This record gives sequence, C-alpha cells and structure tokens, in this order.
Amino acid sequence: MRFMLSAATFMPPPVTALPEDARIQLKAARMWVMLARHQRNPKPVIAALLGDSTAAFCTLMEGVVTAWPDAFTTFPPCASQLSPDEATFLDLLAHAGDGDEAGAHLLMLDLLPATDRQRLWQAATRAVPAGFAF
Repeated sequence: MRFMLSAATFMPPPVTALPEDARIQLKAARMWVMLARHQRNPKPVIAALLGDSTAAFCTLMEGVVTAWPDAFTTFPPCASQLSPDEATFLDLLAHAGDGDEAGAHLLMLDLLPATDRQRLWQAATRAVPAGFAF
C-alpha cells in the first residue's frame, strides 16, 4: 500500500492512519532525532525497531538533518500527528520503496539542491528494507 501526503494540501493525518511500516520508520526517525539532539548514539535504540537496516537508516537520517535547509522538525515519539518534515521524509521513503526516483526529486525540488536530492535518494533506497510497504 502506498501512502503519500501532499505538501500543497498538508493536513497532518493521525499517526494511526499510517501503514504499519511507515509508523515504524516514523518512530525510528523521531527516536533518532531525539537521541542525536542529546548527543546519544541512536543506533542501539533504532536497531530494536529496524534490525539489519539500522546502519542505512542512520546514514539517511544524518543526510537529512545535514541537508535540510532548516532544522529537521520532528514531534516527540508519542505524538499522534505528523510534522510537515516527517511527512516529507515518509514520502521520500515511499518513493524509494517504489523505485520512483523522479517522484522523489519532484518532492524535494523546492527544498533541496540537486546534489542533496540525489544523495538523499540514494540513502533512502538503501534504508528501505525489502518488503516494506508505505
């Protein structure tokens, strides 16, 4: 199942409306940001959620927080809504899961320069485990 949010009509959906795989990735992203902000290594916590894809996911998150033009905004892990940045992140992962590079670049066209978009695309394709559905 593909789950995409439209930035033009962004109305944050409840997290419970997301497919299970997207909720796992969202929780991992929120935990990664929270732990990184407190100078703690997020990998041990993320490994419990993502298993073998932990290293690739952490590389993607490092790329996201580095490339984002403003601070990458996440809500606390228990929040029931999505931030706009979280929605864009999940859309990127959905495009990566579908192998839709053009869609990923279009998603981030106004947000990031081409080199950053390409780097995030490559990292996202490595971070999405086989069989994950967004």
